[in-house]
Amino acid sequence: MTRHAFSRRSFLRTATGLGSGLALAGCTDAPSAGDRPTDRTLRMIGQPIRTLDPAQSIDTASAKIVSQLYDGLTYYPKGTPTPELLLAEDLSVSDDGREYAFALKPNATFSDGSPVRAADVVYTFERLASSPVSAWASTLLDLVGVTHETRTVETDSGTREEYVPGSLGVEAADERTVRLRLSEPFHATTAVLAHPSFGIVPEGIVGDVEGYDGEVKREEFAARRPVGAGPFALDYWKQGTEYRVNAREDYHGHAPTVAGIHWQVISDPNSAYEYATNGNADAFWVPDARFDPELVSIRAVDERGRKVGTYGPLPENGKTVRYVQVPQATTMYVGFNAELVPRPVRRAVAYALNQERQLRDVHKGRGLAATHLTPPSLFPGGPEAYDRHARGHYPYGVGETRLDAAERTLREAGYDPGDPAELTFTVYEGANWRTTGERLRDQLAAVGVELTLEEAPFPALAKRRENGALEMFSFGWSMDYPAPENFLQLLSPTAEASRVAWKGTDASKRAAEAWKAIEAHRTESDADRTARRRACLAMERANWEDAVIVPKYHPVGEGFYYRWVDVPKTGAAGFDKHKYNHVRIARRT
Repeated sequence: MTRHAFSRRSFLRTATGLGSGLALAGCTDAPSAGDRPTDRTLRMIGQPIRTLDPAQSIDTASAKIVSQLYDGLTYYPKGTPTPELLLAEDLSVSDDGREYAFALKPNATFSDGSPVRAADVVYTFERLASSPVSAWASTLLDLVGVTHETRTVETDSGTREEYVPGSLGVEAADERTVRLRLSEPFHATTAVLAHPSFGIVPEGIVGDVEGYDGEVKREEFAARRPVGAGPFALDYWKQGTEYRVNAREDYHGHAPTVAGIHWQVISDPNSAYEYATNGNADAFWVPDARFDPELVSIRAVDERGRKVGTYGPLPENGKTVRYVQVPQATTMYVGFNAELVPRPVRRAVAYALNQERQLRDVHKGRGLAATHLTPPSLFPGGPEAYDRHARGHYPYGVGETRLDAAERTLREAGYDPGDPAELTFTVYEGANWRTTGERLRDQLAAVGVELTLEEAPFPALAKRRENGALEMFSFGWSMDYPAPENFLQLLSPTAEASRVAWKGTDASKRAAEAWKAIEAHRTESDADRTARRRACLAMERANWEDAVIVPKYHPVGEGFYYRWVDVPKTGAAGFDKHKYNHVRIARRT
């Protein structure tokens, strides 16, 4: 084993060295270690959450609270996309890159007071691999490639390979040392393990894996009695209404400087904004319909593009608030089930979608018009390469509505306004995507598509998308780990994450071959990085050809904070990966 010069505060290497190309932003510097807890609660606005069980958590709303309740071996500090050690205080990696040895911090405890041991890590990873509710088994077994055994099982549609419980290559070498074995080296191991869903839980807490009866029922653990090693512990969760966490004074890291965090659940952006401007929240977001770019005043932009300033005065209450803009690794897009929507119809939608006009008119310029599924900060070669690759090659025109091309494409396929294609577009509840859908509906009606627009709450939309029940849908993807393939997996042959069902065309075959190349070149070597780069570009071009996922824009993350609250800098990994133990609140005025 080679002891790498990694400590809890030292940066780990991540996917293809991409961390250095990410623009971060924030509000204030972190408070000093001498800060003391206060009796004040950070008041925020939240979205409905689905679970408090990290193994089940797949949505950003749940991830935000999971990040506060649980710690992993590594994490994204303050949402920055370069992981650091957290529950581990040291890491050694074998010379062949196949074995990781994590030394756990001796003073880390769970919220029930029990110490964090190597056996807890082994159990947590076994749950991720074998629990029937785990959403992360494939990530652990296939993406990271932790060694394991499989067995062949018969199904109604044939046979499939199934994980053999207890065969996972994760073991406790002693009480404080965990060894993780990979089938082959993987360049982003520490980055994947930094995702909130890899938060460590006590051994045997839930009896949903072989050999454990469980201390609490799985449903109770996921809703009322979560136990993690994070900086906060659950106070309560009233489903669909509110949830709250309390600070842990015995936290192994920087103890929280607030008494707790309260989220009021408000799904409608305008209602949430009114709630905040009435003085009921410390931190909030201004919806596009209420946002005025003229009220933004930037006082500092650093060499990495960080923008910090003020917003206001707010028309509703006259207050000027702190403002922070964070370039996030996120893509908002229009997705299709390729089995349900013919290629000419998908391409017609792509021709009709004017990303720059959408960004300007609908989103008030709060982001970048998108031509690729991969965000600019993660694109091979960075933002300049992103623009260069699209310039003159993106076939649909990012700054124009090409209804002539849409009409020609549809007519060649036998559609026209007298005999239109019928298509249902399911969008999030809210004005932004509704406006996008209405514009597309009106434009496409003139060229041969009868578009029906329907709205759904995000949890319902996500569930229907997972079941492959949607024809055309609005969606977004934020990084799980900082690499292009984390986004391009949505176009992979199985594409379980996106449910696009893309197969049977020349472009889909090229994308499948490119995905195989990504899977075959997994190390940090120059040769493998070059191979992944070529494959990623090939997948983007193949998607352009078949228009399975039509990118709309890359939003910036924004924070609006009243003067009495200081929130440390948030990074491009997203607000859902930001732990709030460094937030400070002065006396509210």
